[in-house]
Amino acid sequence: MVIPPILDVFVVWHPDDVKGEEVCTWLEQHFHSPAFAGLAGGAVEVYARSTGWGTEEGPPRPLGIESRLAGVLPAAQFNVIVPVLGANLMRAVEDDPEWHSYMANLVELDGNNDTGVYPVRIPPANVTGKLAQLVSPLQALAEESIDDAAVLARELCQAITQRVSTAANGEPGRVRVFISHTKHFSLEEPGAERGPALFEEVRKQIENTRLASFFDAQDLQAGSLWEIELDRNAAACALLMVRTDKYSGREWTQREVLVAKRAGVPIVGMYAFTAGEERGSFLMDHVPSVPCDAENPLPGIQTALNRLVDEALKRTLWEAQSVYLKENGFDWLPVHAPEPVTLAPWLAEHKQAEPEDPHVWIIHPDPPLGPRERDVVVELCALAGFTDNVDVLTPRTFAARGGRVAL
Repeated sequence: MVIPPILDVFVVWHPDDVKGEEVCTWLEQHFHSPAFAGLAGGAVEVYARSTGWGTEEGPPRPLGIESRLAGVLPAAQFNVIVPVLGANLMRAVEDDPEWHSYMANLVELDGNNDTGVYPVRIPPANVTGKLAQLVSPLQALAEESIDDAAVLARELCQAITQRVSTAANGEPGRVRVFISHTKHFSLEEPGAERGPALFEEVRKQIENTRLASFFDAQDLQAGSLWEIELDRNAAACALLMVRTDKYSGREWTQREVLVAKRAGVPIVGMYAFTAGEERGSFLMDHVPSVPCDAENPLPGIQTALNRLVDEALKRTLWEAQSVYLKENGFDWLPVHAPEPVTLAPWLAEHKQAEPEDPHVWIIHPDPPLGPRERDVVVELCALAGFTDNVDVLTPRTFAARGGRVAL
């Protein structure tokens, strides 16, 4: 199974601006983390560009975006360049024509060949002179990105998702967060008054980012068909479940999660229990989860939002890879592993659309289902009439088979 590279990230810095190496390391660790490990191999790669190429003092190796570098893969489908703007880079661009030409060519790539350029500045130096003129049209990452690996990753992933979505749909694709919650916070009366404060803190933290939010009570317009509007937003946004004690038992939170799961949107569960739940809900699980201390919610909220942005980018990259995976004959390529609430409606549609199709071949991002989970999926397929040829794979298990499905 050979899939072209989907996203290449290039970090460019002057070798004397040592902060650039740290930024590159942060991004390598993030894009090689479990959040993106489930994609087909080689989906995301991070490359350093710092060491002089022609001369020791000169600019680094070309990126290989506009023209293929000898002996390596062609350019990825999407490319991202992160110039780290420090005092030494600024000085080199000012004094060395080769560095100036290198950075000018880099900036010109922004918006071409599905490429985005997102500078990050090293304080306390102000970017001035020729470098300031070159980078002035670019969308810089938040100032906090240079000192906080989590903020850097969130800012860059959000920017990538937005650019790719804009390219695909022709309009801005800002990541929008649907905050799914219940106003009744706890099973214990003393915790009830903390509910609104927690939800407001979530909204406040979103406002401090480049994300957008949908928060039903504030965002529903007077006279709107609120049931339709809630369903529409739950199916079009990244869903953050603010899972407090009474959350899983509420009709509307169950509906919001069900709509979101069947729409295949990114979902993260943020757990902020006090006394605990009377019972859970099979609708609520099977998603990434983050703990949140109700007494000190800020770290949990920030982690949940960061993970939600990762899930949004992961979905975007999986959809790009799916174009190639479909060539292997898969019937369904969901971004989340199949489960009863998503498999049942898909099987009904598949059986109606392909009544003569004898098989069900599914591939989803790693990790694979456990043996008992897979048994349930096979049982549901059998109930739909698919008894002989059901295969549920991930990129890793598909590759381990040599790129073959069961026949």
